[in-house]
Amino acid sequence: MATQWRLRALYAGKIRIPKTAATPGLDPDIVYDAPYLAFLLLSANRIVLVDTGISEKFIIDGKAWGGFPAEGGQDYLLRSLAGAGVNPAEVDTVIFTHLHNDHAGNTMLFENARLIFQKDEWKTLLDPLPVMQLRKDYDPAVVEHLRNMNCTLVDGDLELDDGIMLLKTPGHTPGSQSVMVHTDQGLRILVGDHWPQCFNAFSQMTEFVDLNGDTRVITPAPAVYGRFIPPSVVYDYYDWYDSCHKIMALMGTGGPECIVAGHEPLLLR
Repeated sequence: MATQWRLRALYAGKIRIPKTAATPGLDPDIVYDAPYLAFLLLSANRIVLVDTGISEKFIIDGKAWGGFPAEGGQDYLLRSLAGAGVNPAEVDTVIFTHLHNDHAGNTMLFENARLIFQKDEWKTLLDPLPVMQLRKDYDPAVVEHLRNMNCTLVDGDLELDDGIMLLKTPGHTPGSQSVMVHTDQGLRILVGDHWPQCFNAFSQMTEFVDLNGDTRVITPAPAVYGRFIPPSVVYDYYDWYDSCHKIMALMGTGGPECIVAGHEPLLLR
């Protein structure tokens, strides 16, 4: 019988952004808190973590990416892990959807874990383009941490464990990957920042639930947008759209509940 993993979202901070940062050109009047998230995958004898949240060094004077108000860092992730009854030393595997500073910010906490990411993501971390450096997408300091840790670089799709499949889904970054997992609630695909929120994957959504539990009315995308709404940071749009269709094909007849988006407030409700 296949392992049925339990999935739990962990709060690692938040950033207050205009919705146009997630859906360029739509709803310029909406501002909301997007959480920094990590995810636990739990079985009877395994503890897997997907992403590690943001480092506090990237929150300067209460502001992070784009100069937007933010909070987060190591203490936030540690509190969320403790709330789940997990000590960082117990985590046996850390999977990174990508290595941006808000997803790989607390890597050093997991010295006992095997760390898994795509080879193309490692190459980009080592040699980012000027625009990536300008935005501070990556933390150069994480390079030495990774060099001294138990890292596994994969190239493409990989069946990692019973019930867990790694899917290379480039676009947001060259080495972005999604994690397809069979949970006790059904199939789930953790997509990182490929789709920061579900409304990026389902362009005709008319509302979303914010961190306070309030329902916010949003504008369905005009037909010219097509089925998906790219976020404001996409390194390669051709790859991004190809990855969209790959994820949708793998989720089959499942609905929005199958998508675990990298900054979705509803996951914490």
